[in-house]
Amino acid sequence: MRNIYIFDEYTSSRKNGIGTYLQQLLCCLDTSDYNICLIVFNANTEEFSIVKEKNISKMLFPPLKGNFLSQVKVIDKFLRLYIKDNPENIFFLNHSPCRDFIKSLRNIFPLSKIVFTIHDFGWTNPLMGNLKEFRNLVRNKSSYTDKNTKENFIINYYEEEKEMYQLADRTICLSQDSYDVLRLIYRLEKDKISLIPNGLKKSGIVIKERNSEEVGNSLNIKHNEKILITIGRPTRQKGIFDLIEAMKLVLKIKQNVRLVIIGDANEQSFRELINAASPLASSITFTGLLDRKSIYKWISIADLGIIPSYYEQFGFVGVEMMMLGLPIIASDGLGLKNMFQNNVNARIARIGNRKRKMEYRNNLANAILELLDSPDLCDSLSFHSKKIYEEKYHIRYMKQKYKELIQSL
Repeated sequence: MRNIYIFDEYTSSRKNGIGTYLQQLLCCLDTSDYNICLIVFNANTEEFSIVKEKNISKMLFPPLKGNFLSQVKVIDKFLRLYIKDNPENIFFLNHSPCRDFIKSLRNIFPLSKIVFTIHDFGWTNPLMGNLKEFRNLVRNKSSYTDKNTKENFIINYYEEEKEMYQLADRTICLSQDSYDVLRLIYRLEKDKISLIPNGLKKSGIVIKERNSEEVGNSLNIKHNEKILITIGRPTRQKGIFDLIEAMKLVLKIKQNVRLVIIGDANEQSFRELINAASPLASSITFTGLLDRKSIYKWISIADLGIIPSYYEQFGFVGVEMMMLGLPIIASDGLGLKNMFQNNVNARIARIGNRKRKMEYRNNLANAILELLDSPDLCDSLSFHSKKIYEEKYHIRYMKQKYKELIQSL
């Protein structure tokens, strides 16, 4: 029987897509087929402990100083005590950069297999997902000699990622765009890559009726308000500031529109958001971080879901919206264009020339106005979204792919 060890970081994964990914990954792994152990860092515990829950073992590490991936010597000692090197072992890693951590695992567990899942690249945030700029930077990397520049930081990160992917037995990417980047820019061999889009298990939360008056009243929504929702970390890379600017254009034409922003932000980001949104204070609602039940409640009452990101490795939020039949507006950012087809399961707002921000903002505003005035198109998007979820993103497909991956190692 294979032994599956999954590394997690408790604090961050509660708030980001890695946490959702791990929940779905565990749904894909049957405890009757595998011995499963979660290795959790910065857990809510005062001392190292091992517990068992629902046939899954958990190694819980208390909060460590600094980045847990840099505490290699401390972690090594514990792993040596409780894990025996074995060809049946597979380590799943999800946090980056972790080159030294993978090297350490290779050293103490030479017989075991290592799988790394890409949830983000190091260049996407500083370059706002601009693949063309990244490709040019890598081509001309020898010309950047100043260590203190953004370009040098990206190049160094790229070199570390490249070595990391080579050290792993298999690297999982979640979108065709990321697969192409690995092959063409990171020069990773085909047999070291697995393309496995995430799947999502159908929620036990039942939406009995869309746009329910009872739910709307509970959320203090006015009867005639049109509700737009966006879900995720409200950052520039996620396109949230462009969406706020687009709302200014929308509200010049339609006044009964409210944008609801669901997601957690640090103090500085939240201050910037408040400043940007202050002219529209009565038309924008910030909810902060919500649990799944509350998010689905908002989805059930929303008229449109908006995914304005410049880049997504994989958009779980988009799958949830598709699963629940919410009409979607999405950007054509890296990764997202693999998930959404214009006028099939979303209305695409093209980013266009990144140096002319008004182009994207106008495209977002026009898409919003078009869908608000097109109930037939919204119904079509909703129908095809549910169909595509069932055909591509239901968890049964993810489960089959991981079964094949494990068998191949």
